[in-house]
Amino acid sequence: MSVTRERPGPVLYNALDILDEGFVLFDRDRKLVFANKSYAAMLGPHAHLLEPGRAMQEIISQAVASGHIRILRGAEQGMPAFIAALETLDSATIEISVKDGTQREINLTRLDDGHLVAKVKDVTEQRTAEARARTLLNKAIDAVDFGIALTDENDRLVFANQKYREVADPDGALLEPGRHIVEAYSQAIETGVFQLPEGSTAAEILSELQDLIGSAAKGFSLTSSTGREIVGNIYETDLGGKLLTLEDVTDQLRAERLYTDAVGRLPVGVAIEEASGKLSHCNNAFAEPFGHSAEDLMKLSDTERFLSLAPMIQSIAGQDVGTRGVEIFGSAIQKQRDTLQPMEVCFKNGRHFLVERAITEGDGRVVVVTETTALKEAERRSLETLTDTIQSLEEGLVVFDSDAGFLLGNRRWRDLFFGDTSEPAPGERVSMLWQRLVSAGVICTPAGTTPEAYAQQLDQFTQSLGQNETLFLRDGKTLLVSAHRTEQQGFLLTFVDVTEQRRAEAEQREADLLLRKIVDACPANFLVSRVDDGKIIYCPPPSRERFGNITSTLSFFLNAEDRQTYLDALLPTGALDDYRVQFRRADGSIMQGITAARVTEYKGEQVIVSSTRDISDLLAMQEELQQQRDAAHQAEKLSALGELLAGVAHELNNPLSIIVGYAQMLEGRLQDKVLSKRVDRIAEAADRSARIVRAFLAMARQRPTKIEPCSLNDIVLAALDVAGYGMRSSGTEILSELDDDLPLVSGDADQLVQVFSNLIINAEQALAPLGQAGRLTIRSSFDPAQNQSVVEIRDNGPGIPAAIRARIFEPFFTTKDVGKGTGIGLAFSHRIVDAHGGQLDLETTEGEGTRFFVRLGVHDTGRPLKNDPEDDTTPEALRRVLVVDDEETVGELICEMLEDLRCVPTLATDARAALGVLERDGFDMIVSDFKMPGMNGAEFYDALLNRHPQYADRVGFVTGDALSEDIFRFLSKVGRPHIEKPILRDDLSELLERLTCKGVNG
Repeated sequence: MSVTRERPGPVLYNALDILDEGFVLFDRDRKLVFANKSYAAMLGPHAHLLEPGRAMQEIISQAVASGHIRILRGAEQGMPAFIAALETLDSATIEISVKDGTQREINLTRLDDGHLVAKVKDVTEQRTAEARARTLLNKAIDAVDFGIALTDENDRLVFANQKYREVADPDGALLEPGRHIVEAYSQAIETGVFQLPEGSTAAEILSELQDLIGSAAKGFSLTSSTGREIVGNIYETDLGGKLLTLEDVTDQLRAERLYTDAVGRLPVGVAIEEASGKLSHCNNAFAEPFGHSAEDLMKLSDTERFLSLAPMIQSIAGQDVGTRGVEIFGSAIQKQRDTLQPMEVCFKNGRHFLVERAITEGDGRVVVVTETTALKEAERRSLETLTDTIQSLEEGLVVFDSDAGFLLGNRRWRDLFFGDTSEPAPGERVSMLWQRLVSAGVICTPAGTTPEAYAQQLDQFTQSLGQNETLFLRDGKTLLVSAHRTEQQGFLLTFVDVTEQRRAEAEQREADLLLRKIVDACPANFLVSRVDDGKIIYCPPPSRERFGNITSTLSFFLNAEDRQTYLDALLPTGALDDYRVQFRRADGSIMQGITAARVTEYKGEQVIVSSTRDISDLLAMQEELQQQRDAAHQAEKLSALGELLAGVAHELNNPLSIIVGYAQMLEGRLQDKVLSKRVDRIAEAADRSARIVRAFLAMARQRPTKIEPCSLNDIVLAALDVAGYGMRSSGTEILSELDDDLPLVSGDADQLVQVFSNLIINAEQALAPLGQAGRLTIRSSFDPAQNQSVVEIRDNGPGIPAAIRARIFEPFFTTKDVGKGTGIGLAFSHRIVDAHGGQLDLETTEGEGTRFFVRLGVHDTGRPLKNDPEDDTTPEALRRVLVVDDEETVGELICEMLEDLRCVPTLATDARAALGVLERDGFDMIVSDFKMPGMNGAEFYDALLNRHPQYADRVGFVTGDALSEDIFRFLSKVGRPHIEKPILRDDLSELLERLTCKGVNG
């Protein structure tokens, strides 16, 4: 059965006509059957030739002949020959360029029926990219720093880069494309581009070069006319051509020679070891440990080197070689060649070396030997220093290996844990060590945990590299333990004794708590607030009482502007003092205050610490304070007046002594009753005057408190003599109800006189408006329940208002007008009574009067104030007394009084004269004035110590200067008895008795 092919129909032609690629069909005779529009467009002006039946030869020939089409490749022998070849080919490809600048690839295929189909493909972009790539490749090859040339399969030059031309054709006349490469080299040798080796001819070199090119030799050497060393290599290509390279290695060879020379001079041993173990190179530093030169050592085989070196080796990698040096050394070297691990070698002469190997080309080795003797010695010293340092640490330290076995621990660690427990043996596991220490009770087990569980917990802590675990030891110590990983994957445990730190922290917490309590209890009003928004950070109770439970300072500033003004004053310097403010209290009232503030940092924020003092009451009291200042000024004037009056009283002492003395002597001696009565009146007035002067002087002088037994009755009477004149002159009735059996008290009589004088003067001022209706009652009594002597001073005045009773004892508080009161009398009296261990109490009823009570504890041996009958006993023997006084009248008075006291007096009106009298006569005692011209009492006493020491304990003094501190200090120092002017008979008698008593020292 035969199949008849039908000619393509119109539909198929239409489909082929719209293809982008050109399509043409020729019959068996190469006559045109069909050409689509793309093919016609390619032919351009020759498209009219595309008529069915026209011969292929005619169409193509006219297009080529006109230059519209140019054959690029595939028909190098011409189109007639190409068309003729199609008769025997099933397919062929031809590439053309069209006049419009495009390039087309035409693929021709023979069909089974003999027809010939041609498909035209536009390869313009592809060829443009290939051309660009070839250009870039040529430029890249041209830019390399060694010469490259390419030949075809016939060894004819195709391409040579710039570097190749610079080396093989510096004049640019030899390397032309298409020229045989051997011919180019031959001409280069002839023209001297390459130098001939010494003893060689051009023919020999050229023949050798032909062989090198033919065999694609590598690494052959050439020398340029300039003496540069050139290395050539030849490589065969896949297309049968050859790739030739020329490289200038002059600098490289010079560097290699320099390198070889430098390596030869290195202090580090360097050698090149071939795969067989034989040395191809070594420097002197490498050969020196063998005892050979480098040249001799390279002649030895691997085994010979081992035999030569082994006897010198002590150890390899820390292992002693003993008698097996060759075996162990050879094995170690072979292992290093395989593993390339560094190896330490120690020689018997003490030198240490580090041997290292690296692989080279050709399976060789580079061997580097570094002497580490100095380094080992430094490591040894460093290790000793480190060990000493570790042993000296205050922290306990213990090291375990990678298997958790014990290695070492320092001294502090042993002291902490092994006082009575055996120390661990090398290799003991850390888990076992924890178990031993916990079981032995060295480490205390926490409550609620068994020793076994706690030991496991500590072991897990170590394995997990825990930090700062707290341990409690049975000796009371507290430790912090931390675990660390070492570089050798072992464990390091550190133990820090924090016993004192924990104690200090506990004390600090207690101190902080105490400080918080103190701050909360502190009555000071202060606040801590944030600068930015005024938020209250801390508000103590006193401030909450003042401002309430506020959360912001804006709550107590009267307005926001006030706070801003306050901040403007505070922030520039961060400190503010005595800043006047107005705040709103919790009850809404306005407080006048003075603020001090400081800016500081708290938790990263700027805060204000401020303290405000409420001066509202202070401002209200300013007028009263001014009145008190005026009163104080008045008190100063009164004090000055008192000193003046005391001075006047002192000047009255001598004349008053004469009046008092003679008045006492005249008492009872006159027969005339009228004169006797007058003398009695004089005596009474003189005695009263003397008491007043003494009391006044006692209040005026300033001396340390002198506590001694004294009678409150006598003190009250003395105060009444001093302070009672005003009452008596105004007609006030004064009543005394004194207990004659009142026990003595322990006190300073002078200070107590001032107390009662102040109370009497206060009563006088309260009773002054009453005139003769005023009444003052002074009563003394004994309170057996409290064992106290009590004096009550009561008036029938207006009393003290309840509003001011609480302030009656405050300094400078007074209800009197300026000039009529100082406000210090009652405060001063209260202080004196309190210093004596007593009480000054007040009872008052407004409109009915006031009562003050002075309560003082009785003296330990207190008894009623009575005259001892023995005091009036006059010794039967007459006593010789030397009287020394520069005032003759006073001296004569003392002498007459002594005569009445059954003494034999002698008067000396000068202290130096008295010393002369003592040279001539003897006396039982001496009574001397103190303040005398020429030689005072102190100087007289010193003279007695030097010239008549037997009289030093028989001298007494009379002084009229009650205010002199010098006299007071002298009498207190020497302890001699003394009496004060005005001189009373009883005082003089007492002085004689004190001087008469044996062993009396003043």
